[in-house]
Amino acid sequence: MNLIKKISEEKIFKKRPIVLMHIGSAGTNFHKWNEISKNSILVSLDGNLEKKKITKNYLKIINKNVIVSDKNSRSKFYITKDTDCSSLLKPNENIYKNWYAAHRFKVKKIILADVIEINKFLKKNEINYIDWLVIDIQGMDLRVIKKLKENIKKNISIIDIEPGFEPFYVNADNIIQVFDYMKKYYEFSDMNFGLNYKVKSKNLKFMEKKLLFLTNQASKFYTNINFVNKHNDKRKILLKLIYLISNNKIFEARDLIDVNIKYKKSLSRIYSEINKYLFLQKIKFLIFFPFYYLKKIIFNFK
Repeated sequence: MNLIKKISEEKIFKKRPIVLMHIGSAGTNFHKWNEISKNSILVSLDGNLEKKKITKNYLKIINKNVIVSDKNSRSKFYITKDTDCSSLLKPNENIYKNWYAAHRFKVKKIILADVIEINKFLKKNEINYIDWLVIDIQGMDLRVIKKLKENIKKNISIIDIEPGFEPFYVNADNIIQVFDYMKKYYEFSDMNFGLNYKVKSKNLKFMEKKLLFLTNQASKFYTNINFVNKHNDKRKILLKLIYLISNNKIFEARDLIDVNIKYKKSLSRIYSEINKYLFLQKIKFLIFFPFYYLKKIIFNFK
């Protein structure tokens, strides 16, 4: 939606550009930030630099081949068969062996790696604030969030975090800890799931593997949780609007403006654009609803 780009062009972002940070960004395409890229600074961090492809224009790109953690150290780094599963934490064979994706977690080698503490990295790169944080560092996401300086942490507008449902790494953060900690400054917004099969691959014959993927329901493997800041100032509201609209939560976006009366006048143009979009959706619904309804009747009849 073009409105997302318009919001990112608001005057408030000219003085302080949007800072988008992705920790553990290997294999990421950054598509969800395409419409705001020209008005944003991208900070992309991962120990596996060759996988990162940044094709959009940003005001500035900080693209570093570093391992970020909650402390400065020289630590063991477990490189797995699927490098996206590599971690500072040891993969937990007692857990991952029960899943079809077990091969992804098998350790190929262990190296000693230089690890930089999150606040030291921010200071070194002169990053004083973060607007949208995505973090996926295999069991250590919450530790890094906890370590962030309070004045930075409490002012992040959106945080995407990826905990597992089971401890796939020894001493990994768990989903209960995540929700318990995040409630201080954030509220839950949404959750998406990664799926896999809780069955040992070695126990399946060739044809059974085909049947597994074609006919069986996969289990929830991990989750990507979206949190939004509980508190609102104009900057946070604008960033939440970008997040909500980009995730097709249009009515939520309108309600966000409605409940923040203090800023409603300054957000009137955006409010009008949202209502215009919803009006067009209503027209489309009235035109196409009979066809959808007829299709449903025919499908149920069959």
